[in-house]
Amino acid sequence: MDFAAILAALLFFIHIVAFIAGGANSVVMPIMGPKLATATPEVRAQLFDIIDKLAKVGKFAMGTLLVTGVLTLWLKWNWSAPNAIWFWIKMAGIVAMLYCIVQNERNSKKARAGDRDAAKRSQMFGQLTGAAFAVVILSAVFAFS
Repeated sequence: MDFAAILAALLFFIHIVAFIAGGANSVVMPIMGPKLATATPEVRAQLFDIIDKLAKVGKFAMGTLLVTGVLTLWLKWNWSAPNAIWFWIKMAGIVAMLYCIVQNERNSKKARAGDRDAAKRSQMFGQLTGAAFAVVILSAVFAFS
């Protein structure tokens, strides 16, 4: 194995670890968010503390995925995925995920300000993010196999 192949394998490993961290976030956040709507002030504070920590992990994971994905595409695939159509479906899923994450961040600010409806909407944004995540997973399997 040459250096580029080893580097590509290590980057892909990091990509998978970040994928797992981000995926866990996609599962947990839709469960936590709706609890805010009916939580007491004390429990809300605890939930927001947990949500803030998970959001940091999720943002770091997404940034890591974007960087390692580009580098892996370059080093392992020379900028050309084996199946371009599925690759672009994967990219559309990533754009959808980023959109949902941004909308959930905006919604979270409203929830923090006491908007109970925003807390209820967080489940919807979490579910949409999870659906986009599933599209990314499925299309990645077809794009790179």
